[in-house]
Amino acid sequence: MKTPRHKTLALSAIALSVLAASPLLTESRGEDAVVPFRAAPDLFDVESLKTLGLKTAKGKHTLLYRATDDGYKFCHHPNLLVFRDQIYCMWSNGLVNEDDAGQRILYSHTVDGSAWTAPTQLTDHQNGKGICVAAGFHVAGEELVAFYTTTGGTNFHPDTCLRARTSRDGQNWSEPRRLTSGFYIEGPQPLPGGRLLLAGEQVGEVRESKRRKFLFTDDRRGLSDWRESKLKDISATNLKVYGYTEPSFFLRPDGTVVATLRNYSGFLHTCTSRDNGQTWSEVSQTNYPDSTARMSAGNLPDGTAFIINNSLPKKFDRSLLTIGLSQDGQVFNRALLIRGEPTKMRYAGRSKLDGWQYPHAVAWKDALYVAYSINKEDVAVTQIALRDLE
Repeated sequence: MKTPRHKTLALSAIALSVLAASPLLTESRGEDAVVPFRAAPDLFDVESLKTLGLKTAKGKHTLLYRATDDGYKFCHHPNLLVFRDQIYCMWSNGLVNEDDAGQRILYSHTVDGSAWTAPTQLTDHQNGKGICVAAGFHVAGEELVAFYTTTGGTNFHPDTCLRARTSRDGQNWSEPRRLTSGFYIEGPQPLPGGRLLLAGEQVGEVRESKRRKFLFTDDRRGLSDWRESKLKDISATNLKVYGYTEPSFFLRPDGTVVATLRNYSGFLHTCTSRDNGQTWSEVSQTNYPDSTARMSAGNLPDGTAFIINNSLPKKFDRSLLTIGLSQDGQVFNRALLIRGEPTKMRYAGRSKLDGWQYPHAVAWKDALYVAYSINKEDVAVTQIALRDLE
């Protein structure tokens, strides 16, 4: 049973008062004087931590990888894409701990959305002794481009960078090539006109003054000419609000690009671009709850904006995976629960925790497919009919 409307309205009022009071969390007083997007006041019932007051979406769940006693016990960072009328999914696959030596990239694909191929190794690094982090796919004509991050031993080491391999059949891959410095876990976002937008984390000494790193290129393959976007600086005082920003993006009907940003405030942060990712507004805090994790933002085929995240008020609570929906990309007024069953790790490891985590989504044919890791050790995909999101 949902909490009375006045309680959820009160929560929203508190969140909005925080926005007004914080020096970090106000948009520039220009084109975006109002926070770029928000959750409707009664969207989430945060006093109902088992469901947030949401109905569960009708979905078909498929397990792509299950950790075993004699195998690799860490999985994370799933990414989906459609290539040659098949869905491909890649993810990071480690021995025990998160982002540790020996971590590689696995991938699987399906022709019907139900039967997936057995996981295959896409790449490793330094003959299996390095560290790979899945960073998504991109399709350029008849070519599939697979992106992945390699670290210098730690995620923000100066040598951490983005690499890519290409394939024309999804099975045979080119030699890796280095593209740009930074830490990335999501592939390039195609923008109107063909430009690609990529976002991740700054690495090395620059992290003393910056966190997020946005880049764009007009190379349709995404293999060259990456240029840094112009971002509004965040003061050193408020830099502590950010660890990983793990950006994702959706588009408004007018073409504005909206970024969603992870942080420690308990609510998603955001910034916008009106010139196809070249320059960005100041950062704002929204009233959209988030428990500090990667989210997946995007648009359904009809243009509806979505945000898939762990929309709980408790830090690092990833027990619920939800999807919020907005027709105008400004007010999210519909939401459903994707997964909320209790989960429990079977294998302990550094930085592992329970829950439905790090989603990524793609629409294909008549359904939305959402990939996620379970307890950072298994990988699954949920298929939701688009009609059930209406």
